[in-house]
Amino acid sequence: MENQVENNENINVKGIILLSGIIFGGLISIIACGTFLGFISGVVIGLIFAIFFISVFLPHKPSDR
Repeated sequence: MENQVENNENINVKGIILLSGIIFGGLISIIACGTFLGFISGVVIGLIFAIFFISVFLPHKPSDR
């Protein structure tokens, strides 16, 4: 009955959100503009949106329990 393994590795959520914002911002902009400068601007805008998401929506209130 004791065959369950506990995996206590922490996941870096902020890093994953930043990476996905950069990747998807770049992909969307390269599809929309088709230029390398458009790709760079999409990466920057995706990074800004990811930082905004992390700072505004991600923080949780401390639980009272």
